[in-house]
Amino acid sequence: MKNLIQRDGYLKWLGEHREKNLIKVLTGMRRTGKSTILKLFADSLRSEGVEDKCIVFLNFEEMENEFLLNPKELYSFLKNRLIKGRTVYFFLDEIQNVEGFERVLDSLYVKEGVDIYITGSSANLFSSEIATLLTGRYVEINVMPFSFMEAIKARSENDNMDERRCFRDYITYGSLPEAFAYAQGSSEQREYIESVYRTILEKDLLKRKTDGGRILVDNLLRYMVGSIGSLTSAKRIADRLTANGSKVSANTISSYLDLITDSFMFYRADRFDVVGGEQLKLTNKYYLCDLGFKYYILNNPAIEIQQLIENIVFLEFKRRRYRVATGRVRDKEVDFVIQDRQGSIKYIQVATTVASEEKLSQELASLKMIRDNYPKIILTLDDFYSENHAGIKTVNLIDFISGRVDIN
Repeated sequence: MKNLIQRDGYLKWLGEHREKNLIKVLTGMRRTGKSTILKLFADSLRSEGVEDKCIVFLNFEEMENEFLLNPKELYSFLKNRLIKGRTVYFFLDEIQNVEGFERVLDSLYVKEGVDIYITGSSANLFSSEIATLLTGRYVEINVMPFSFMEAIKARSENDNMDERRCFRDYITYGSLPEAFAYAQGSSEQREYIESVYRTILEKDLLKRKTDGGRILVDNLLRYMVGSIGSLTSAKRIADRLTANGSKVSANTISSYLDLITDSFMFYRADRFDVVGGEQLKLTNKYYLCDLGFKYYILNNPAIEIQQLIENIVFLEFKRRRYRVATGRVRDKEVDFVIQDRQGSIKYIQVATTVASEEKLSQELASLKMIRDNYPKIILTLDDFYSENHAGIKTVNLIDFISGRVDIN
């Protein structure tokens, strides 16, 4: 496990749920590091004195485990690894390859001295499917590409790039963990990122839904990337694609949007009426899981910096396990309304700059219309600014995602 980045947030979560009577499920887009996190956690158990005989790690994509794809064989194998009076930790990687795996988990779950951890490819183990298969018996954490702090650690092992250059690369090439094995921007790195994108496209989208075809999916993904940070709806997308020559219904687009978000390629931000306290239906925003994909989705990879940083901020809040929505205050928009696990709310605006009086007034306008006392924050790339505007705080975005400034 030498040179692996310790993904502390996920390891802490696993530690908090260790030996709790729940199946621990790691979901997420392909190649975000779910398997590696399980291996790191298993290593941490060994470092605490847990013996190897109490750790069972199976990857169901490996040929040597092919005989265990039969659920009866697998259950018999796992049951025989139980040790009376001891806890045995079962790490079952890519469990979706076992047909009827939920029956195996059900039978194993009720045994004494069992602690179960699983991962699954998003092609066959979506969150919506987990809820059906493992109702009431699991906890889930979504694994995302490297945070900016993790990306800095990964880069520091290879070179001494300054933080600003790292940020530029972060929003340009994305942060898939294995992409850091290659030189930033190299042809090898681009080939790797493209291979991940193509795998998701073929196995998670086109294979699971065939009525629209590749052209429709390509056009839909291109629209979604170009519309990062903009309010949209299935009908609006259908109308746009139809006007451009790809006739499609809103219902078809809606089903594809569900599939795309289930695969975690994009995340949906619901819209929230700040004044009325209600979730607004039909219109949402969508954010790309890894910005490196934009090269392979858009013919012209140019995206406004405002869209890029808004995408980065959304992912950071999701990574820190906030509930994230976009807000409406009468006729104005708030970029994000976030809520932590204790129920505390914050209102967030994201801006490339608020250096001019006009831009500052624009970002403050919607926040000033909110009459409650929850914190209101502007995240900006500016280095120099007034930190407080009648109680509305301004924070440098890079300071925030690098962990130097805690908005709490």
